[in-house]
Amino acid sequence: MTARERREAYQREHDFQTRTGKPFFPYAIFHDTVTSLVTVGLIMGLAILWHEGFGPVNDDGQAGRAGGFLGPAYENQADPGTESYDPRPEWYFFFLFQLLRIFKNPHMLLFATIIIPTLLMVLLLAWPFIDRRPERRVSRRPAAMVLGIAIPIVLLFLTWQGSKAPSIGAVSAHPGASAFANSLPCGTCHTLADAGTGGQVGPNLDNVKPDFATALEFITNGKGGMPSFKQQGLTDDQLKCIAGYVATWAGGSGETKGPNAATAADAYPASCTAAGADYAGAAAG
Repeated sequence: MTARERREAYQREHDFQTRTGKPFFPYAIFHDTVTSLVTVGLIMGLAILWHEGFGPVNDDGQAGRAGGFLGPAYENQADPGTESYDPRPEWYFFFLFQLLRIFKNPHMLLFATIIIPTLLMVLLLAWPFIDRRPERRVSRRPAAMVLGIAIPIVLLFLTWQGSKAPSIGAVSAHPGASAFANSLPCGTCHTLADAGTGGQVGPNLDNVKPDFATALEFITNGKGGMPSFKQQGLTDDQLKCIAGYVATWAGGSGETKGPNAATAADAYPASCTAAGADYAGAAAG
């Protein structure tokens, strides 16, 4: 389209809007005012409804205060010494939470948490400047419609998946469990139900169910993003204890051992007793 054709098209559009369009004042001002009042009224209504659902104030100063279906007034006072707290982000960060579960490699964390969300936001903000055609018909703007619909759908899907992430539980009393979950950084990377850990950076051990030899090899020498714990100063007994614990309880439930427990029978739990009190667990008794 030549410059002359663009000027003529603009003039036709200008003439059409002059004949049929509505002025900014009072029409646009009125619409904005109504929308603002409805939004503020909705927020105030939800706040009043939330307040009306509050339960009585508890005499215990550290206890929370119950609420209705919109949530409690406040929860119990935080306990910094707890070992079973399951940290969860607010719902509007669930999409980031899910991205961290997808990009499990530690080297990809920056890409998952910073680069991808930034690219999506920049693309949405920049699209009006990229696609500057005056056409408003939906059928003639397929790229803009696909972009405008796809990004919210992706964010909603990631949010939904993040909300379903498995919770972590309490650490069991089995030999090696406390060391796996607390003394060592294993739980920050791996999910293992028996240890009450829900790390998503490394493989889910309940799914992988490694045998003793495999677990010992990875723990001793490291591989990929996993460090060598032998180089970090762990003794042979400590290494065997953790490997035996993983092989015994990965894929297990309660007191039912995992499918590869027999591969660790010669070393576990005897190695945990020799490894020290942090590793012995119930075996110390």
